[in-house]
Amino acid sequence: MPHSASPPPTQPQPTRKSSDDKGSLRRLTIRGSIWVLIGFGLGQLMRFAGNLVMTRLLFPEAFGMMGIVNSVISGLSMFSDVGLKPSIVQNKRGEDPIFLRTVWTLQIFRGVGLAILAGILAYPISVWNNSPDLFLVIAVTGLTSAVTGLNSSCLFLYSRRLQVGVPTIVGLFANFFSIITMIIWAHWIDASVWALVVGAFMGAFVTLIASHTLLAEIHMYPQWDKTVVKELISFGKWIFISTALGYLAAHMSIFIVSNYAGLAVLGIFIVARGLSRLAVEAITQLSNMVLFPVYSRLVERDVQQLRTRMFKIRAILLTLFLPVMWIMAIWGDVIIEFLYDNRYHDAGWMLQISAIGAIATTIVTTIRPVFLAKGDSFRSMLTGLERVTIQLVGMIIGYEVAGIYGLIIGYAAADWLSYPLLVYHIYRYGVWLPWLDAAAFGSSIIVIGTAFWIK
Repeated sequence: MPHSASPPPTQPQPTRKSSDDKGSLRRLTIRGSIWVLIGFGLGQLMRFAGNLVMTRLLFPEAFGMMGIVNSVISGLSMFSDVGLKPSIVQNKRGEDPIFLRTVWTLQIFRGVGLAILAGILAYPISVWNNSPDLFLVIAVTGLTSAVTGLNSSCLFLYSRRLQVGVPTIVGLFANFFSIITMIIWAHWIDASVWALVVGAFMGAFVTLIASHTLLAEIHMYPQWDKTVVKELISFGKWIFISTALGYLAAHMSIFIVSNYAGLAVLGIFIVARGLSRLAVEAITQLSNMVLFPVYSRLVERDVQQLRTRMFKIRAILLTLFLPVMWIMAIWGDVIIEFLYDNRYHDAGWMLQISAIGAIATTIVTTIRPVFLAKGDSFRSMLTGLERVTIQLVGMIIGYEVAGIYGLIIGYAAADWLSYPLLVYHIYRYGVWLPWLDAAAFGSSIIVIGTAFWIK
């Protein structure tokens, strides 16, 4: 009797597991993106409402001083977690309590150091801006960095897991209390930059309490593990410089405009710059809280999977955010005239130029997380250095050629001019998407060019 045919070999299970992993990652990505956009949208509405109130309480000169103080606060906040959050997201030991407590210990040291640094830098910044009042304001503001340095490192676990709902809600509450405190102080106590300082302290304090209560999974206490420190230094040595360059790219324009044009023009520029960066800041939030963790998981697979998923994610984000920049570039002057009084109407043309520059920023911001996801903090730093250099040279040359108009154009052109260099660095990873980027740049040029031609 003939032997029965052998049953076919069992199909390998990794395919199903891989499919499940993809579905899970897709769900986490969508859910995380929705939470980030909700949080960002509500946060921007609160900031925008506060901005409108403050522009009516203060003159442009005072608003310009607030911009300088805000730049210092933002800079200290950026420096307070240099390399620590990316390390937790990217490192395989990112959920190890020893790793997290060592990160927290380093974060405390950094926060205290930055508070001291703020006190040291306060005098030269006040002299540079010819504003003696800035000295005490900046020195006191520096203490906010020490408060931020005490935040539990469990905050970073939520980004690692793409679970951003609860941290987003906490951030909204902190932002709300900060803005309310700022408005109350400015209206009933003292209409000065001290309102911003007190508001910043309130926001930092709310986040600190929440990080050790609502968001705490692991009890924090000082701990020092030499192996962890070595890993953090190895990964983060370039991130420190990269973060410094990121701060310069975001805030250098404020100090340059103040130096060349004075506080009144700076206050107007800050209004335009803030509106033009709405989409950029949303993309940046998504980049930090969603794209970087997603890319970090995808790099463990083959390049084609990373490339395919990057195309889908970037195409969706660019489709959502580029039209916002088109609207601002075309009707920025109308938007400013509708929202602000006559003192700020010059912000209209500034908004139009800045929005055109923000188009390129929106495009490249969806690419940059690849460097840290690959563990290549050096090239992440290098692209930041190139961009800052181009922006600085562009603003100086622009001012010499065409005054304040040329300065704003030089500011806006930085990401357009630095894009080829970014492509050069990213090309080695096989994830550059030339047709997608060409479509984004090309459609922006066609839409804006046609609109201005018709106008």
